[in-house]
Amino acid sequence: MSAQVLFALLALGMVLCVAVVLIWVLLKQQKVKTHASQAKANARVYRSQIQDLDREHESGHIGQEEWQQSRDELSLRLLEDTSASDDPVAKIEKPAMWTAVVLALALPLSAMGLYMWLGQPEALDPMATSRTMDPNSAKADPNELAQMAEGLAKKLQAKPDNLQGWVMLGRTYRSLENYDKAIKAYDRALVLSADDDLRLERVEVMAMQRQGNFEGEPWQVIRDILQKDPQNFGALLMAGSASYAHAKYADALKYWQQARAPLTPDNPDVAGLDEAIGAVQQKLGLPVSKPEVSKSNAAVSGLNLTGQVSLSAALKSKASPTDVVFVYATPTNGERMPLAVFKSTVAQLPLSFTLDDSSAMTPERKLSAAGDVLVKVRVSKSGNAIPQSGDLVGSMGPVKVGTQGLKLEIKDLVP
Repeated sequence: MSAQVLFALLALGMVLCVAVVLIWVLLKQQKVKTHASQAKANARVYRSQIQDLDREHESGHIGQEEWQQSRDELSLRLLEDTSASDDPVAKIEKPAMWTAVVLALALPLSAMGLYMWLGQPEALDPMATSRTMDPNSAKADPNELAQMAEGLAKKLQAKPDNLQGWVMLGRTYRSLENYDKAIKAYDRALVLSADDDLRLERVEVMAMQRQGNFEGEPWQVIRDILQKDPQNFGALLMAGSASYAHAKYADALKYWQQARAPLTPDNPDVAGLDEAIGAVQQKLGLPVSKPEVSKSNAAVSGLNLTGQVSLSAALKSKASPTDVVFVYATPTNGERMPLAVFKSTVAQLPLSFTLDDSSAMTPERKLSAAGDVLVKVRVSKSGNAIPQSGDLVGSMGPVKVGTQGLKLEIKDLVP
């Protein structure tokens, strides 16, 4: 039995238990105290008072005349209050049959209706819950994510003021690599809340859409946030990643060291930052400030990709010596954002390349942790990171990270 069916049965059982108790109370026959029954109680009280009066007279505490007068008064009141004859059977109140029927039907239906209206029926589906919590999960089926995004988008049309809904929609579209729709969702969220973290998420999606290019609006947003708050952790991290992606390693080191400075040793971000700082220090030929970083790099030094790139004879006439050559690795789950990039020119072809964590686009996305990847090469006349018509390309894979001596040929033309 599935978890959602079990939950529904348990909830229905609890509601029915409450309904049964209420119905039993309503259907139970209740004895009602009649006037005659009350008369019996009054008689006992008067008789007790007469007996007390008699004892007082016998003991000499009251005289004959006072005793006789008081006894006559009590006897008279006894006759008046007990004039109604007792019923042989006490009156029985009729059970509230119709009220019980209404409750039996209305209580379960109203409970279920309220849950469907105010609760989260989607939470009954553990797969839906896990996808909602982590739309970027590599295990999530793209078709299921697309259906979830479509359903969420429809709900948001009816409730456009749902900030968290728009953020979740943006992240889901981001996972689907539908960057245009992701940016529009973030735009709607930013109308409701001009939050700096949301602004950073949005421009990160823009950079992913451009395959790691932060020029223009992304960089402007990062600078605006840092001008307002020079120690904004998210902006410092992204500034370092953007600088690293554009081979401005000295700037990347400055931003990451500034983000690292206030962190305590037990902060969970310390390890990743220390490793990123160590990687960029190696790029700059500087001594690595943290010995443990160099050990970490040494431990994964074998998790790289090496090989040689060549240009097919059929395409040599379409390439110029100054054209830029990008060699890069992407995840096998369909993400287009490279994990590592090697850059050169056509004049160097055929050329040898090495892709590893030191050539990562961002330090948190490591080639060494990818397992299998696709290895691609692209020749660009403009040097733009975004593929364009007329570019020359080649690819191979999936290949396991750690493979050496790959042979990659540029043999296709982007239409």
